[in-house]
Amino acid sequence: MRKFRHALFTVFLSFNSLFIGFSQSSSPFFNNGDVICFLGDSITHGGQYHEFLQLFYATRYPELKLSFHNCGISGDNATGMIERFEEDVMKHKPTHVFLMTGMNDVQRTLYFEGTASKKILKQRANALANYKRNTTLLAQKIIENGIIPILLTPSIYDQYSKIERENNLGCNDALIECSNHIKKLGDKYDARVIDLNTPMRKFMERELKKDSLFTIIGNDRVHPGTTGHFIIFNEIISGLEAPELVSKIAIDVNQDERKIRVQTPNLYDIKLSDSLISFQTCEMSLPFPIGRNLHEAVSLTAFKELYNHQLFQVEGLRNKNYDLYIDDQHIGTFDAYDLKNGIDLSLYTNTPQYKQAQEIKRLCAAYRQTQYQLRAVAFIRHSYLNDYEGPEDISLKHKHLAKKLKGIEGKPYYNYIKRSMDDYFETLPKIDSLEKRKRQLSDQIHSMYTPKMQQWKLMKSSSATM
Repeated sequence: MRKFRHALFTVFLSFNSLFIGFSQSSSPFFNNGDVICFLGDSITHGGQYHEFLQLFYATRYPELKLSFHNCGISGDNATGMIERFEEDVMKHKPTHVFLMTGMNDVQRTLYFEGTASKKILKQRANALANYKRNTTLLAQKIIENGIIPILLTPSIYDQYSKIERENNLGCNDALIECSNHIKKLGDKYDARVIDLNTPMRKFMERELKKDSLFTIIGNDRVHPGTTGHFIIFNEIISGLEAPELVSKIAIDVNQDERKIRVQTPNLYDIKLSDSLISFQTCEMSLPFPIGRNLHEAVSLTAFKELYNHQLFQVEGLRNKNYDLYIDDQHIGTFDAYDLKNGIDLSLYTNTPQYKQAQEIKRLCAAYRQTQYQLRAVAFIRHSYLNDYEGPEDISLKHKHLAKKLKGIEGKPYYNYIKRSMDDYFETLPKIDSLEKRKRQLSDQIHSMYTPKMQQWKLMKSSSATM
């Protein structure tokens, strides 16, 4: 079990003495078996933030079996979420629901540069009033069903960057008002609120001072890119979990007296000689694998410093170079100074732990893609077949959707809807196999990392002193 993870152990080893003491770490926000739904619009439907969350919990808390379900629908708002709540969310029997909406509720086209007429101002006010009323109803519905709500303020509309794209100026001001309402809902229902809009806006303001074209949102000013989704993930994790290391192995060596002081749990078969320190240990967590596509995102946040340090530290070594091996895999060559200050092994992609994390990352990406395929059916069913009253006949549904498609010819989103309708018909006969695939991937993600004993060796290097 995980109760000793990240505890503080102190071990004094000489020839025949041993002392151990520890203090327990905090528990994770979720419990084993929890079922988590993400209710939202296109930012959730096609987003990555829930993939990053799944990856974080699978690598940091591998003993927890959690289920993640994408319940986002492109173009949706709080009204639509109320209508589909029973069919689209409750079917999963969730313990927790993340709720994020607002981008469509405020009706972005009501915002523009220049002076708005009284009619437009009234429409803006009505849209915000509807948002407040419907998100309140959604929060009530979640709570009445015995589900724990996690309320997210809307991600930003990028009205700040100077990119060449029509700017619905003032839209994010409306989303700030939405955010303030969500915070009040949290106070009213004693619910967890995670503010996304404020930190995302601050990231933008800070970086725009360096580059007026900078954005963490896509070129449409609406949908966050990978960097934006990582920032959303980072804010969620910061709101749910206390900062802690992935793992820490800290050793203080007195080579002259052949003594080791160890501040690490579960180190076994410790050996010390003039040229070798070796031990066995079972690390209970894996580092969060950060690929090249996340370098910008990580540089903008404190995630690495607060949540992704895998520390290996050895003090008291003579001024030499040392080779680190884990299960006979050469990890790197380090001098005594670097080892004294600590090596962050999360930066080394050749460790057995990082390689396992990469495999979990691959499975999480496949899980997200499988969910996205399934969401094509939910999207068309709730957005374009919601008024269909005919029999379960594919040819009749084709005709119904063809009429809907004809009605949006010339619209900027026509090609997206057409592709989605094609995906709907392609996915329908695959639903059962995709649902099975989704369950299999979830099981694989949970079972991928089984903590096991590993052999660590720190050997005096034959290379010259750095």
